[in-house]
Amino acid sequence: MTTLLRIDASAQRQDRSLTRMLTNLFTTEFLHANPDAEVIVRDIGQDPVPAIDHRFIHAAFTPPEDREDWMTERLALSDALIDEVVAADIIVLGAPMYNYGMPAALKGWIDHVARIGRTFSFDLGRGDFPIEPILKDKQLVVLSSRGEFGFEPGGPRAHLNALDPAIAACAHYFGVDVADIQTVAIEYQEFKDARHDRSVSAAKEATRALAQQFGRPAKQTTLHLPDQPKKKDKPMTDFPTHTIDSAPADAKPILQAALNGYGFVPNLYATMAEAPTILEGYTTLSAIFGKTELSETERQIILMTNNRLNGCQYCMAAHTTLSQMAGVAEDVIAALRNDTPIANSKLETLRQFVIVINESRGWPTDAQIERFLQVGYTRQTVLEVILGTALKTLSNYTNHIADTDLDTAFEANAWPAPASQAAE
Repeated sequence: MTTLLRIDASAQRQDRSLTRMLTNLFTTEFLHANPDAEVIVRDIGQDPVPAIDHRFIHAAFTPPEDREDWMTERLALSDALIDEVVAADIIVLGAPMYNYGMPAALKGWIDHVARIGRTFSFDLGRGDFPIEPILKDKQLVVLSSRGEFGFEPGGPRAHLNALDPAIAACAHYFGVDVADIQTVAIEYQEFKDARHDRSVSAAKEATRALAQQFGRPAKQTTLHLPDQPKKKDKPMTDFPTHTIDSAPADAKPILQAALNGYGFVPNLYATMAEAPTILEGYTTLSAIFGKTELSETERQIILMTNNRLNGCQYCMAAHTTLSQMAGVAEDVIAALRNDTPIANSKLETLRQFVIVINESRGWPTDAQIERFLQVGYTRQTVLEVILGTALKTLSNYTNHIADTDLDTAFEANAWPAPASQAAE
């Protein structure tokens, strides 16, 4: 059973708190997707955790077997808070930005949760890095609100953002890797104009999408499980891998062009050659997609995200190789292969929008489109995402049905199915 820990840190009451509105929405959508989940709610905004003092520090750094009764009593709340974190698989944190940083209530909660012997160990034998987290493998969703705007990396107020870095710096105490932090923020609150309204709508949609994503049972994360029995075991679906000599006449020129360009005929092409029309369609559409105004990195984000969503091991390996040859940053390639956020916020928005297009079957909401446009993309880009998705439908589905063998040129970048995509 999945356990969700919800922490609300806003000093505002329920009817005036934007972050509580988001944590409420997340909880509702999460339970709708996973009604058997357990939810733990801790409202530290309305019921603040007391600040630590010298007695707390004395008790915390005294070995458990040496503690006096008053020490155990002094640490009782801390133990209860830590037990909630230990029990949680997912932590959703309602964290408004106060004076560019975190609310005092949130800092107090972190101070009680960051405990030697409970959430971290300390050993000077490790040299300059003596602290080591004890908890691990948890997910963190930060739902925030900001009076101004532009606090994202590269934004006009990024240098003022003391909230997100502080949460990231302390995440290891909760068992959360920085790469597993998802942040949704409402901005423009002090301006109270149309930009704020759009930001609220976009944040709601993003929150809803995250809740559904985390609430969805692992066995539903993909429709095509990479460890299914090979379809080649079934004679009726045993598709030939053609050579130029064995291919139908209309496919021969296309295979020859591939040989001239790549130095070999990719097995995908050799498989598609059984139906020259799909081979022509795929290569033609691929050339057209290359004419878009997208950068090579953006094109590969669209293609590789679809490859991952469709569970296509062949295309993930092939496009990893092509991305490396094109100079796509290694951290971007790793994020696309591992389904982790891309550090660049604009590129991450593109990745998320590709997911929306794929999983909604082409029915994004107005708010999701607006959020996509807000980061600098255009309506042309929206349609180009659809173009890339159509291109990958041709290759991914072909590889699923034919169980295309991986070419030697791509073997170094073979893509094993993530654990979350394996059949249970």
